[in-house]
Amino acid sequence: MNQIFITNPKGGCGKTTIATQLAGYYAKSDHKVLLVDHDAQKSSSDWHSGRPKRCNPIQLKTSSKITPVDSLDVDYVIHDMPAAWTLEHVEEILHSDDKVLIPILSSPTDIKAVLRFIIGLNRTGILETDIQIGLIANRVKTNTRYAKVQRAFLDRLELPIVGTLRDTQNYIRAMDRGVTIFDLPPSMVKQDLSQWQSIVDWLE
Repeated sequence: MNQIFITNPKGGCGKTTIATQLAGYYAKSDHKVLLVDHDAQKSSSDWHSGRPKRCNPIQLKTSSKITPVDSLDVDYVIHDMPAAWTLEHVEEILHSDDKVLIPILSSPTDIKAVLRFIIGLNRTGILETDIQIGLIANRVKTNTRYAKVQRAFLDRLELPIVGTLRDTQNYIRAMDRGVTIFDLPPSMVKQDLSQWQSIVDWLE
């Protein structure tokens, strides 16, 4: 069982979008997937409820409590973590070889929130374990001042930048239909699929 945690203490940074995209990617690849919605807003659950029956199935679990998931009948467990997660009992849910993805937006508020979060992770000792943590520059608007600030911040962190996702309506269209970009015609999302390749490569 492979566990992937999508986390960031700041709301609205794209955790649900990335969690559901990953769940859809692995389901499309004929893997058994469990999507765990930890967020009180239940955005992942809403997306899942609108998923067409023609798409490969994804199991769903809602859990307001941050507790370990013991499921041996799935290949991947994708955790959509809540905003303002305080890192309580983090050692109980994160285990050796788990992967953590942190999506980061370009605004100063988002950057400060992530910096405090990573400092908190460092204090837990997780950064010294076999748990792998990767950063995703999310909703990037190329050639803007904030995009350059975002990149400069990421480059200063001692964590890998595993992907850059552009700001596009394709994710909104897919989420609205209960699907992912991996379920859309490739010609429509060619650029987005290419951006996901580095993320998938890092996870695998």
